Amino acid sequence: MGNEQAKLQLERQNNPGAIRVGDSLDIRGSNVSPTILSVCETALGGVGRYQESLRALTSTGNRLVILLPDRDAKILEQSDDLRTFRREDRSVSALIRLLRAFLKQRRELRPDLYLFNSTFSLLPLLILRGLRDQTPTIYCAHCWAISNFPETSVKGRIVRLIEGQLCGLADLVVNVSKGDTALAQRLGYRGHLVTVENAVPERSEPTIPPPFLRETEDEVHVLFVGRFDRQKGLDILLAAFERARAAAPDLRLHLVGDVVRGGTIPQLPFDVIHHGWSDANDIDAYYAAADALVVPSRWEGLPLIIPEALRNGTPVFVANKSDMGALVTPGVTGGVFELDEIALSDCLRSLNRANLQAMRPAARESYEIRYSMGRFVSEMSGHINRLLAGSK
Repeated sequence: MGNEQAKLQLERQNNPGAIRVGDSLDIRGSNVSPTILSVCETALGGVGRYQESLRALTSTGNRLVILLPDRDAKILEQSDDLRTFRREDRSVSALIRLLRAFLKQRRELRPDLYLFNSTFSLLPLLILRGLRDQTPTIYCAHCWAISNFPETSVKGRIVRLIEGQLCGLADLVVNVSKGDTALAQRLGYRGHLVTVENAVPERSEPTIPPPFLRETEDEVHVLFVGRFDRQKGLDILLAAFERARAAAPDLRLHLVGDVVRGGTIPQLPFDVIHHGWSDANDIDAYYAAADALVVPSRWEGLPLIIPEALRNGTPVFVANKSDMGALVTPGVTGGVFELDEIALSDCLRSLNRANLQAMRPAARESYEIRYSMGRFVSEMSGHINRLLAGSK
């Protein structure tokens, strides 16, 4: 068995619950339809995308209702499972409106299970337990808030105390990556911690032609997808690309995204093309056209751009942060680099199109084994069924 096959076999062994694309699901075997209320203080970014994944649980006999800010409702495909509250920004008044909306849905729906998303949803979880309501609950941090701060700083200590204690009020704490689980365990966070890695649905056929073309066969087109802010590390990538481009003239860098949280678009080096945001239905056209995706984030949970790229067979190169290196198999489905300008520049310079093309089948198989929606539904519904059975 070759090295590549051996590494993929190990990934299969590490993900025994994986369901390959096309596999059927028969999880509940019952006509009962428990109601799940998913509570979101915000649905921007990965939290909103996660709600779309949760909607797949309806295939196993669950009813899902999502409570989210009215301004974020457009992020999700519209249906009658949405409930909203007014939120212009993150403020005390917005949190009060969240609590009122939550208590209203509690009275009207009488959910069989609650799922709380991200740090500020810990407040309604606290209220629920303060009411001595022992309905089964799941908490998902979508990347622990402590990742934003030095752990020993004053803010870091406060964040650790709040999220590390309050998450234990939930019956189950679901982490979207093994790195998040390891972080919570290391910091002594309370609760029953499990890992259910993020997933994305099968790709859709883009409605646009290939967004960029190569002039020569030796060109290497590298893709960045995300917000233009400090977390995503675009500043490091641009500096590294400019350094690498001087020694590797066949390199091209494409940016899909924009400024979201204030600031301005940075000065772009030569051969960096800014495409702006892509419609969700067309993002696969960018992945499919690219030779590699680069993820230079300073911290993450499990960024959905990684499984999105892999479902298109696009190798992924990630920073050695937040245990992202465990999400790819170096030399098989991508690579890992230290997050500094020189190391990333060396990584970019080393990219060879023929080698990247050879990785594409393994990258696609990694998606099918590890990041498919079937695997996510199987694992999540298993946890939900156990919680519901324990409440009877």
